[in-house]
Amino acid sequence: MSLPALGVALATPRLTLEPLRLAHAAACFPAFAEPGLYRYVDLPMPESEAELRQRFAGWIKGSGRAAEQWANWIAVDQRSRQPAGWFQATVHARHADVAYFVFDAFQRRGMAVEAVQAICDHLFAVTEVDEIRAQTDDRNKGSIRVAIGAGFVPDTPPIGSTLHGEPTRDLVFRRRRPASG
Repeated sequence: MSLPALGVALATPRLTLEPLRLAHAAACFPAFAEPGLYRYVDLPMPESEAELRQRFAGWIKGSGRAAEQWANWIAVDQRSRQPAGWFQATVHARHADVAYFVFDAFQRRGMAVEAVQAICDHLFAVTEVDEIRAQTDDRNKGSIRVAIGAGFVPDTPPIGSTLHGEPTRDLVFRRRRPASG
């Protein structure tokens, strides 16, 4: 699958979503080193800027699976020029999955909804995906608000799981391709 337009810069009223680059690691490390970001995700916190740069290199390279493509963005607040979050899309033939981290200083301001909406609009414009999914721990109220605010609807019963040794349930949200008129 070749989608050369997938990882392009996107803009919202308050953010520029820049395709992930290794150079982002320096500005993003302090935010990625906030332990609170990892409460509801199974992703280790990077211990150094070099480790974050190495993680970014893997994300930029992608999964290596022919039927899957990754796109990653760092959202930059247009006013302060500070990194506001990391956003990812994993694109398959007919669906995509989105994931996101909103850095502490930018939470509860609606910026994540703007970014996720822009990514969904972009994916529907440049791919043939019929739906986009978001999955979150049912305790992560902020992530649930982002999914609903970005036009996703809850789907399927919660999925039982374990996170950090605790039983949990994941909620799945879906956003379907708008009907063409």
